[in-house]
Amino acid sequence: MKKITLITMLTGALFVSACYVSMPEATDPAVQLENAQRYMDEGNPLAAERVIMESIRTSEVRNDPEGLGNAYRAFALFLRSPVLARRERTYRETGFLETSITYETRQSKSDEYVRRAIEQYTQAATRYQARGQYNRLATLYYRQAKTYQLINETKNACTAYEQSRSAYAESATRNQSDKPDIPSGFSSFHDAILSAKKRAGCS
Repeated sequence: MKKITLITMLTGALFVSACYVSMPEATDPAVQLENAQRYMDEGNPLAAERVIMESIRTSEVRNDPEGLGNAYRAFALFLRSPVLARRERTYRETGFLETSITYETRQSKSDEYVRRAIEQYTQAATRYQARGQYNRLATLYYRQAKTYQLINETKNACTAYEQSRSAYAESATRNQSDKPDIPSGFSSFHDAILSAKKRAGCS
């Protein structure tokens, strides 16, 4: 009987360890979020959650509002993911690393983190505006618009898309060497904005 119990304990320990097997440690918040997405793609939300929390802490220490906004957004999407159902029993029994969240409240908490992300993006926008970094501002507003859409705030999303378009135009006027990140599937940032506004129903 003792042997069976020991085998069961060892098997359980190995299972938990397998869930947390990590990729090489990264200190860049963006890379940390990329690693988290890979974990989610592999069906390993426990490891993904840990890495997202690391990205949040790193961005806080660096006083990086855009990075923090990205991490909050990633966590909001994490809480909405159907992948969590694969570890439902674990989350119901032990909860999340953010102890205020339960399996039952994860959807409402996701909306809360979306709003936190938007707040951080707004802070980052103020910083980039003051520095004249219109290339980064264009990308930031585009991402903020997409984030507004996660909570169905279409009006605010359309405003952010227009701000993104204006920042892109200003960046082009100033001939800044760094260009906004072009979203996947598009040949230009301008085309990406037009397409996004059309899909959102912006006037």
